[in-house]
Amino acid sequence: MNEIKLKSCATVANLSCGFDILGLCLNEPYDEITITKTDAKKVVLNILDSKYSDIPKNPSENTGGVPAELILNDLNLDYGFNIKIKKGIPLCGGLGSSAATSSGVVYGINKILGNQLTDKQMLHYALEGEKVSVSNPHADNIAPCLFGGLSLIRDTETLDIVKIPIEDFSICAIHPDIKINTEYSRQILPSKILLKSAIKQWGEIASLVYAFSSNDISLIRKSMNDYIVEPIRKKLITGFDDIKKQSLNLGALGCGISGSGPTIFALCETKDIAKDIAKNAQNYYSSINLNCDIYISKINNNGPIITSSS
Repeated sequence: MNEIKLKSCATVANLSCGFDILGLCLNEPYDEITITKTDAKKVVLNILDSKYSDIPKNPSENTGGVPAELILNDLNLDYGFNIKIKKGIPLCGGLGSSAATSSGVVYGINKILGNQLTDKQMLHYALEGEKVSVSNPHADNIAPCLFGGLSLIRDTETLDIVKIPIEDFSICAIHPDIKINTEYSRQILPSKILLKSAIKQWGEIASLVYAFSSNDISLIRKSMNDYIVEPIRKKLITGFDDIKKQSLNLGALGCGISGSGPTIFALCETKDIAKDIAKNAQNYYSSINLNCDIYISKINNNGPIITSSS
């Protein structure tokens, strides 16, 4: 294979109670990535024009360029890569934008290599790319972006990933026009928490994983509660409490902050419920003169979507 074109998709991390250990892959929004094998032993990066094209163009400073250069050097390849990236995922939006670029490039290069890399090697290289944008990257965006579906990060040190069975739910992702820096959103979190709060959170996580695995709708609805992170981060998101309350009233199984925000996600049994929530959110933010982008997506169980290869 000499060239591959693919869509690398957005992810919803945390899923309310699963801070840093749960992540879910969507079908959209997505980045479009083209990787072409070249004779020159180097990585050339081209950022195509889009609403979100304000990202580093130097490969050594780009979340996609860094893993490409590492793979090139680690495997001592006698060829290089020309990489074109068209960003479609909002930057600093809580939808795994940097993870999509990093994961998509690693996934595409691995296909050109004939699938030489193991899953853990792909995770490793994609996380190295993430370090460009966050000093302490986590796999809760990377894993679902690479492998699709719902990922549980059982061990962050050994990158032990468990893929949790999940039904074909719909997601409504509401992205108000607010910028939240991921590093800052981590800095405001407490370094210590009460044991009582931890026990409540552990109960929610265990219950939610079981509920997804058994497709227990009523238990999913009961278990999407965050007692530790959401109460702090929601203060950074205009209208969060209103949108959450209204979304639950409209039938969402759960509603919370996607990643570090400001995107608010609603997990829905049907696309019609997701559409109702989207319409309500659009009206709400219009009423307070705040722009927002809204995405409705089914769960992507496969990861990057290859559109062509040759």
